[in-house]
Amino acid sequence: MKSAATPDLLPIFPLPNVVLFPTGSLPLYIFEPRYRAMTQAALKGDRRIGMAAIRPEALDGIDGNPAIFPVGCEGEISGARERPDGTLDILLVARRRFEILEESPPTEARPYRVARVEFLSEERDSPDPLRLAPLRDELLAALGELIARRGRGESESSMRSPDTSLEQLNVFSDGELVHVVAQAIELGVLEKQRLLEAPDVTARYQLMGEFLRFQLAQSKTSVTPGSSVLQ
Repeated sequence: MKSAATPDLLPIFPLPNVVLFPTGSLPLYIFEPRYRAMTQAALKGDRRIGMAAIRPEALDGIDGNPAIFPVGCEGEISGARERPDGTLDILLVARRRFEILEESPPTEARPYRVARVEFLSEERDSPDPLRLAPLRDELLAALGELIARRGRGESESSMRSPDTSLEQLNVFSDGELVHVVAQAIELGVLEKQRLLEAPDVTARYQLMGEFLRFQLAQSKTSVTPGSSVLQ
């Protein structure tokens, strides 16, 4: 992947099954002392935090410094509220993808991780809409079928926003649409990470279409008598 900037330092906030996508936003409740210190330092500085997903095989070590995926997304704190007990509510607005080059472990003075990162380039010029139109149409058709199927009660809905309207999605550009859909449906961390690491919008469309088709196949698959529809 090509870099878009010289290496930079970011505090790293690792979370399980949370992947921040460019153009997205993420509300967070900060309660652990180390991440409260990280957030306070960010608020006094440039308000930037690097979000990185914890590798599934490292979840047992979540209380320490678990292994994380090398590609994450920079977020900027757009709003923060400190509670009387010292915990914080913040809203992160996603900015840029990055790749971790080198990590500095926590220290007594700095109880959180810091990484030297390289920001990854994004497409500046939109691909030909005519070339992307079939992929966009396929994605929206699969999403519409999934919403309709789950709305009929054929399987438990995994939509976080059941009232999501396909027409509302028309306002999003090709570069934004996949990220919006990724936040709206339940995906595993590996699927989310593949989307984040995909090099361009065409690859993201193809991946999301693959994920939606798989979820549709699951919703249609029956198992042996006495068992339920696969979720």
